[in-house]
Order: sequence, then structure tokens, then C-alpha cells
Amino acid sequence: MRVALTVANAIGDRLRAAGVRYVYGHPGGEVVDLIEGFREAGLEFVLAKHETAAAFMAEAAATATGIPGVCLATLGPGATNLVTGVAHAYLDRAPVLAFSGQLPAERYEIATHQRLDLRHLFAPITKWQATVSSTNAAAVVERALRVAQRPRRGPVYLEVPSDISKQDTVDVALPRFATEPVSAIDEDAIRTAAARLRGSERPLLLVGMDANEDAVAGPLRRLAEAWSVPVMVSPKAKGIFREDHPLFLGTIEGLGTAYLYDYIDMCDLVLMVGFDPVEFDRDWTARARIVHIGVVPNDDRYYGSEVEVVGPIDTALERLTPDPKRKLSPDEIRAFRDAFAARLRPSSARLTPQQVLAELRVALPEDAVVTCDVGYNKAVSAQCWQSYRPRTFFLSNGLSSMGYGLPAALALKMAEPARNVACVLGDGGFAMSMAELETGVRLGLGVLIVVLVDDALSQIRAGQERKGYPVIGTTFGSIDYSKLGAAFGIEAKSVSTLAECRDAFRTPPTDRPLLVAARIDPNAYRIS
Repeated sequence: MRVALTVANAIGDRLRAAGVRYVYGHPGGEVVDLIEGFREAGLEFVLAKHETAAAFMAEAAATATGIPGVCLATLGPGATNLVTGVAHAYLDRAPVLAFSGQLPAERYEIATHQRLDLRHLFAPITKWQATVSSTNAAAVVERALRVAQRPRRGPVYLEVPSDISKQDTVDVALPRFATEPVSAIDEDAIRTAAARLRGSERPLLLVGMDANEDAVAGPLRRLAEAWSVPVMVSPKAKGIFREDHPLFLGTIEGLGTAYLYDYIDMCDLVLMVGFDPVEFDRDWTARARIVHIGVVPNDDRYYGSEVEVVGPIDTALERLTPDPKRKLSPDEIRAFRDAFAARLRPSSARLTPQQVLAELRVALPEDAVVTCDVGYNKAVSAQCWQSYRPRTFFLSNGLSSMGYGLPAALALKMAEPARNVACVLGDGGFAMSMAELETGVRLGLGVLIVVLVDDALSQIRAGQERKGYPVIGTTFGSIDYSKLGAAFGIEAKSVSTLAECRDAFRTPPTDRPLLVAARIDPNAYRIS
């Protein structure tokens, strides 16, 4: 029984009331009181091997569940190590609360050891920053939760001076957490958007991450089918539209994306559904007319839009479905799908990453959750992994940070222990995060880890070769993955043939990670 409510208790209580269950982090002496207050509030502190991984875990959990993710570090280098993960959450629009310790207020102006202006450090990569005190703790956390959840969603940074956590604070009522209501859809915008769709000859649905919600999947499918309009998605929206559906064309910014942009150039209307400009990795140059459908207005003007339908995306799509006029013929769409699929399957005498992903897809159920890392493995996974349900594919897209895939997969397994979870990594990104294997073992997380091995940063190496430069700084020595697995106490399998790959995926992991190192032909990545 608590004698008094401390700052740490107040923060923990408010997070718990908002649905938070885990705090991911790596501690220092300055935050142990905060961790204890979180424990007393019913939160579980999850020790990661590195603060960046902890922030990645918080983002993945937030994106998967819709509940704000929380990460924690100490002051100085602990806080600076959070930066990459928080920047990732900022550009991938995830509601994350990042806490760190700080020097006591009375020492800050005279101390030099580990003294950094952390609020200014985090300002460019967060929506809001604040310092917690004994008088504002509950109010600051309440505001942080609201700011993080408000569209566009994103991280908030809170610094907690080391002498504050154990101080008493005011016991305030905890109102039910709610975000701000979404405004009603403008009727004129719906009528104009419908008129643009009726008048088009070659329309396209291009779907982004703001639409990747269960409620949107049905209306999106019904709209596409009623009008016979093909669908492309961004990597962050994979799964919102079944990728085995006859109207699905592909994922932009994945392998072979130039072929998809050639198709976009032939369209006369693009319905940009829930698309955030941060999802594009190139300038938008298509001449098609654009209808913007999203939860926020098209204020970025990254692409020009003639019509803006702002409000709940599922409602907007339902309103566009009546009175359809069928557009493209099934034969034309099928021909494009077949040609694109053939383009993505290069011939090779060796095992290709495309084959690895195909075998993984066969081995896992439809609702399996998959993460990937950054590099060529991201390009091939985004295009060649078939997703069937919303929020089943996770990656670092806006920031495109290596080292994301493994810690994200661990957090997703914690969020939904009954689901199959796998990650597809390049050997470069795996090397950045392999210490988190111990985290997976310690927490008993049966995650399937697939490493595409070619002993190189192949995407960068290919860029050197295209420019006629010598290959410098993009290759590295081999790892004995069997011995590595043994060191962490997990099973590790090395495969180099299709049969070995199929056999390795046959038995899913149970209470600890399973590592499959697939020696692949990197030339199979080189598709425009």
C-alpha cells in the first residue's frame, strides 16, 4: 500500500490507464527510482541490450496495438542512444513516449559531466518536449499521451531529473484517455471525388500507412471491386489489401518499383488513400489528377491534389462505392500482374532471396507478423512477401534505419504471443542488433529470424559498381552462424538450397528464437 504518490507512481499510473503494459529500455542509476515507480504501477520494464533497440521495440508495439509505446534511458549517452529509434518513430508516425534521466535542476547549470541539453537534442525528432517536475507530472504525461496520439501521430520526449522521481506529487483524477474527435467529411468533397472517379478512364488506388487499419480493409476492397480499380500500396500499408487479390499490382518503393511507376505514369487519376509524403522515396512526377483521402489535409503539397476528402478513411471509401462504373478489364490487370511477377523472379543456379521468402510464406499462416530490416532485404521483402491482413508487415521506412527488424519482431511477439512472428534481415543489419538474441532468449520469445547472407552491404556495393568505383567498405568477413547460435543458446541453421530452406522453416520456434542463415545469390536483388 502506497503511503504517498510519487512522481514515478503518477507517471506509471497514467501510462497504465492509457493501456501501456511494457516500458522498453536500458537503465542507468539516474532512472532506477523511475523504474521502481513503474513497477509499483503495474508496468513491466523490458531490458534491451541497447537503447536504440528499446525505442524500436516501443515503436513496433505502438504501431501494432495503437497504444502508445514507451521507452526509457538514462541521461547522457543513454539518451543519445535513443535518438535513432525516436527519429524512426517520428518519420514513421508512431505514438511513442521517450523518457530519459537528467541532472538535478540545481546542479544542471554548474555540472559538466554528462550534461547535455536533451530537450533541444530531441526537438527536431519529436512533436513535443517537456521536463517533468513534482508539480506537473500527471499533467505533463496526460498532455504527452494526447500529443503523441493526435494525427499525425509521433513521439514525445520527457526528461526526468534524477532527484524528481521519488518526490511526492499531487494525486489527481485520471480521466479516460481519448484523442481529439475527427471532423465530419465534407459533402462537396465526396461528390467531387466521385465525379472525378466516374470521369476517369485509368484510375488507380494508391494506399498508404494512415489507411492501414482493420476498419479500412473492407471498404477499400469493396471500392476497388465495384469500380474495377487496381491497387498499389506503400510498404507501410502492406496487408490492407490482400496481395493475392486480382486487383493488387504491387508495392511501390520495393524491388522493381520503377516498373510500378511506369504504370502510374499511364494513369489519369490517382486516389491517394491515407498516404503520407514521408512514404515516398522519390519526387512525385506523375501527371495524373489526384484525389487526396486522408485523416489530415494535404498541407505538405508533395503532390498536388484537386480534391481533398479529410476525415475517417473507411467512411470516405464507403461513400465513394455507390453507383460504380467499371474501369479496367480483368485481362489487362492480369497481364500486368503476370509480367511484373515474372520480372521479380530472376533465374539463378543458387538460392535467391525471392525463393527464401516464398518458402517462408508457405510455412507461416496468413496472420503471421513479419518485420524486415533495411537494404536490399527491405526491397525484396516489401515486394515479394505476400501480406494478407492489416498491420502484419513492419519496417523502418521514413528513416530507413538498419538494426530495426530483430528488436521490432521481439516486441511484436510480446504484444501477441500466440501469433507467428518472423523477421527477414540482411547480414549487415543483423550484425547491428544481434545482441538482442539474448533478449529473446531471456524473455522466451519464439521468433523466427531469417538472415539473408552475402557478406556485404549489397545495396551500397551495387551503387559503387554502377558508378564504376572500386568496392571499398561494403564487404565483410563471414560469421559462423551455428557457433553464434550456440553462444546464445538457440538453434541456428545454415541453408544454401531450396530443400534446406524448406526444411528449416518446417518447425516453428516455441520458447526461444530460431536463427536461419540463408546463403543467397545477391545478383537476384538487381532488378530495376
